[in-house]
Amino acid sequence: MDRRRRVWIDPADSAVTVEEWVARWFRSLDLDPRTIESYRSRLRCHILPKFGGMPVGAITALGVAEWARELERAGFAPSTVSSQLNLLSMLLTDAADERLIPFNPVHRRRRRGRRSRRAVPERVWATPEQVVRIAEQAGVLGGPIAWLLVITAAWTGCRWGELAGLHRDNVDLRRGVIVIDPLVGALHESGSMRWLGPPKTRASARRIALPPFLVALLREHLARHRYEFVFKTPSGTWLWRSTFLRRVFRPAVDGSEASGTKAGCAAVRPGLTFHGLRHSHKTWLISGGAPEIAQARRLGHHLDNRVIETYSHVAPEVEQRLLEDLERRWHAAAPLPPTPSPSVVDSGRMAAVVPLFATVGVTRRPGPGAAGMPRRRRNGAGAVLQFCPARSTRSRRKPITDDRTRNAENPSDQPGRLKRRGSLRCGG
Repeated sequence: MDRRRRVWIDPADSAVTVEEWVARWFRSLDLDPRTIESYRSRLRCHILPKFGGMPVGAITALGVAEWARELERAGFAPSTVSSQLNLLSMLLTDAADERLIPFNPVHRRRRRGRRSRRAVPERVWATPEQVVRIAEQAGVLGGPIAWLLVITAAWTGCRWGELAGLHRDNVDLRRGVIVIDPLVGALHESGSMRWLGPPKTRASARRIALPPFLVALLREHLARHRYEFVFKTPSGTWLWRSTFLRRVFRPAVDGSEASGTKAGCAAVRPGLTFHGLRHSHKTWLISGGAPEIAQARRLGHHLDNRVIETYSHVAPEVEQRLLEDLERRWHAAAPLPPTPSPSVVDSGRMAAVVPLFATVGVTRRPGPGAAGMPRRRRNGAGAVLQFCPARSTRSRRKPITDDRTRNAENPSDQPGRLKRRGSLRCGG
């Protein structure tokens, strides 16, 4: 009996262990699979080893504070410690609501003791020149798709899931935009499964204008590409984020020695993450003088100032200046000047195309009879390459209706096969 609060707590209920309560608690959750997986990982690694066999009524605020200090002394980051405390507090709050305990002992209160002197490191970003070098090394490690993926991420500010789940129907090259769909605009990954779903926030569903050079690169890529999603593995499946980062992005950024690989890549911008490409894009927009509302619209951010959010708009001339600045940065950073290649017919309009693999030094041609194979056609403008869908190319592209586990992927996606792909020399 909690006399102060006038609440009756059955001693038998307070004797329920944390592990037993967690099993009941999980059955009541209706959350995203990634959130469930995160909760299970934190419980398995930290909370249950410490409190699993303890009755929920035996947990005290002092005991939890001592446990938090133990985690800090063990070298865990403050964000990790905070996430563990938040999850434990959530568990105990629900236990209090179920009258297993009178109140949650891990309530948030003003911190007592010394202030933290820990300096928060500045987020790493890259210049356009550094991004191009990273893309070149990623192209040698992961092929032309990896090269174009890095370039597209840096010059659009898209998140990983928005690019990995980008369908070719959402790439409108005639208008020069890509569309992030509000319902299936992002690829989500959890454990051994992936699925299409909404992007991170409501504001993330947006149209992103592309600089002219990127329109040309994507046009030539899609003319050669026979799959329905823009960025795929050679076997036609979705990209695994962890696999791409471990085998391609980290060696291309940190260098082969720091990444523990034998790729022979030089360090370009150690510490840069894939999300850091999005941060780099934001930095470029600020440097180019883009208004705050234009930055927010392009990156899919929600502004805290509701007046600006409601009444500010991005005029066409503002967006045009933004694209011109991004185009200028590309031409200043690209190691080779754009060289003209055969044009591609796009809805009756002609446009010069930059060779897709010019900066990587790799050129691939589709084999005879490949679905979506470009063929020559004569017209008033001369011989051009045309992506002709008359041979039912869309039906030949294998649609993705469900996902496959990692073990079912094509052998070319496995580490053993990676070693037989020839030279991985990237150069300095």
